[in-house]
Amino acid sequence: MASTRHTPRRDKRMRPAKEERRLFPVWTLVVIALCAAVWFGGAQLYSQRMAAYEAYAAISKTVSRSTFFPGVTVDGIDLGGMSMEEAQALFSDKQAQTSAEFSLVVASGERRWRITSDEVPMTFDAPSVLRRAYAVGRAGTLEERYAQINQAAEQGISFETGFVYDREAIAALVEIIGDSLDVEATDATLDAFDVNHRTFTFTEASAGYRIDREQLQTDILDALDAHAYDRVITPQGSSVEPQVTRAQLEGLFGRISTFTTTTTKDNDRNTNIALSASALNGRVVMPGETLSFNNCTGQRTGEKGYREAGAIAGGVLVDDTGGGVCQTSSTLFNAVVRADLEIVERYAHSWPSSYVNKGEDATVNWPSLDFVFRNNGEFPVFVVAWYADQAVTVELYGKMLDDGQTIDLESEVTKTITPSDEVLYTLDESLPVGTSKAGRTKRTGYVVDTYKIYKDSEGNEIKREKLWTTTYRASQKEILYH
Repeated sequence: MASTRHTPRRDKRMRPAKEERRLFPVWTLVVIALCAAVWFGGAQLYSQRMAAYEAYAAISKTVSRSTFFPGVTVDGIDLGGMSMEEAQALFSDKQAQTSAEFSLVVASGERRWRITSDEVPMTFDAPSVLRRAYAVGRAGTLEERYAQINQAAEQGISFETGFVYDREAIAALVEIIGDSLDVEATDATLDAFDVNHRTFTFTEASAGYRIDREQLQTDILDALDAHAYDRVITPQGSSVEPQVTRAQLEGLFGRISTFTTTTTKDNDRNTNIALSASALNGRVVMPGETLSFNNCTGQRTGEKGYREAGAIAGGVLVDDTGGGVCQTSSTLFNAVVRADLEIVERYAHSWPSSYVNKGEDATVNWPSLDFVFRNNGEFPVFVVAWYADQAVTVELYGKMLDDGQTIDLESEVTKTITPSDEVLYTLDESLPVGTSKAGRTKRTGYVVDTYKIYKDSEGNEIKREKLWTTTYRASQKEILYH
């Protein structure tokens, strides 16, 4: 059998398949690749943006905390994670402890003073320091704040609190302590005067002690500033010498002045002078006090032993109880002036006295006319007065005038007043009718300036002061009649 060759025929239905394979050209692959790249890039960008967002969110969360950030310390205490209220409570307790520890002792012998915050106001800066610590990570941009937070966490940021105390209060306490420890130096003083022996006795001087307040304050401040509260401060001081010693006083006190006037032979008058001098003798006039002649003698009466003697009354010489005591008051006056004491009250006689110079007398008459002086010095003045051998003397004792000075009086008649030669007749109804008697005698008047003369220890005049002007009126001869 002969073989036959079969040649397959193409089926028309197969042609479209071949044509279909030709629908996916090469460029489609490029498009697909590009799309894939775009998708990958988008996914990567999305991932980056998500990471950035997450980082931003984390930073925002970190910086938005309401507590102290980690690594922030105050006085060595890490406040990280602690609220402001918690930190304030912590440091309030710490402040109370510091106030309780603030204490210092000042001791001198058995005496002790404790200085604490009760006496010394204290001011703490913890509130302001906590605010500064809390401000870490809360200033600037978000990045700057975050950087501060990281720096605190990695390297730490520390703050220190402190306090101040009232230094003026310390100064006041130092004065209190000093005043209580000071011992005043005691000057020697006049203790007594023996009138009979004319001698003084004095108290002894004693040294004092004064605390060095400046050094004490420095020592206290140094200890407090160093927080050396267990330190005991001992005040230092120095001796204070008295300003006046007994030896000095002994050279300063003695008889300041003396004055003597000569009396007459009239026993009654001399008796009155002796009684009035005795009334002055032993009197003490303290600084600032006054002495009145009339107060010393009182009213001169017969009960006291005073006798009738010549006295000037109304410009006429009459017999009067106590007549002659004006000589004692004038003698006292002269001693007082020479002791440089203050004259408070003084009156001149109607006419010059025979026992003292013109302008240098001091009349008295109970109770209207008096002689008064004041002790204007710093020490007592002692009066010694006596009558003997027709002379009355007054001495004043106390602190003597400086540098051996003395005082004298000098009077100058500046005007002489000549009385009229006419006789003055004056009616006196106390006389019997048809009788007459002599009244005032004819006397010349004077105007006298009296000076106080200061002299040195050699008797040379240093200065002079006008004391006063005294006028003695002239008088006509007078006849009293009725």
